[in-house]
Amino acid sequence: MTATLVAKDLAAGHGERTLFAGLDLVVAPGDVIGLVGVNGAGKSSLLRLLAGLDAPEEGEVRLSPPTATVGHLPQEPERREGET
Repeated sequence: MTATLVAKDLAAGHGERTLFAGLDLVVAPGDVIGLVGVNGAGKSSLLRLLAGLDAPEEGEVRLSPPTATVGHLPQEPERREGET
């Protein structure tokens, strides 16, 4: 299945700190993208939004077809209770 991901006017932040706002993005079938930035710039937050794991403060993420899915491989695995 081929799918297109469209993000329109996305905004995200942590408390009073804005990570990004007004972000528009289209990822069409066959596109290859890279996401680069300093630590704390919002790269992981953006990927979590695109995967539907978090909700944006503003804007929307749509998939076409709507039944498509976005995979997300976290940077670090979830820790089990007692792990550090």
